[in-house]
Amino acid sequence: MRSRIEVLWTGGWDSTYRVLWAAMVEQTTVVPHYIVDLGRGSSLRELQAISEVRATLAGIDPEAAARIEPLRITPVTEIPEDPELSAAYHRLTQQAHLGSQYDWLARYAKSEGIKHLELSVHVDDKAYYFLKGKVVATEEGSWTFDDRIETDEAIFRFFDFPLLEVSKTQMKIEAERHGFIDALEKSWFCYSPIDSAPCGLCNPCRYTIEEGMSYRLPAKALRRHRTRHLRRAARAPRALWRRTVRMLSS
Repeated sequence: MRSRIEVLWTGGWDSTYRVLWAAMVEQTTVVPHYIVDLGRGSSLRELQAISEVRATLAGIDPEAAARIEPLRITPVTEIPEDPELSAAYHRLTQQAHLGSQYDWLARYAKSEGIKHLELSVHVDDKAYYFLKGKVVATEEGSWTFDDRIETDEAIFRFFDFPLLEVSKTQMKIEAERHGFIDALEKSWFCYSPIDSAPCGLCNPCRYTIEEGMSYRLPAKALRRHRTRHLRRAARAPRALWRRTVRMLSS
């Protein structure tokens, strides 16, 4: 077991679980990294969540809270370009959906010289498609990319994946069993909050519902989620009318 780990802490459920588990259960020093994207409205809310998690953990286990080092914050705009990594990322997106964060995370880890940045990808994540069969188990009980593979998936070579075979609901059970569920519940996931609450419409909200965690959304958000297709259908005629008007006036 490593005495010190580096973790991407987004303020979300999965990475927060990893940070709390490492600090409280494994009693490991955690070096947390956060990439701030000021173009995304949820960034400040994620940082607030991280602060709330820390404060809650301090009330549960002060020694564990002290094992989490100060957050290392880097603006996404300051991550150096790397045409080779970005080209590999874009080729992967032609196979299946892969979030843009995997492009700049690979560039970040490479530029910082980090060889084992922990990402909290789990069994229900979209990125799992690209990792299945291309990772190997580590002595620490984690997973890391198989360095014998030289295909475009090698953009994942900078990372470890300690939660790869764990689901969100399993994390909840373990957090309750080890006494840090209150801290974990301070995590955040919504990209487009409405009235300071999850929207129910963005991808993270949708994934949260699909992965059995709908209790984390308020009733209004769940209602918006259920009626999202009706909302799109209602907007379609207006969009068609606007396009027609633009064509006639051009």
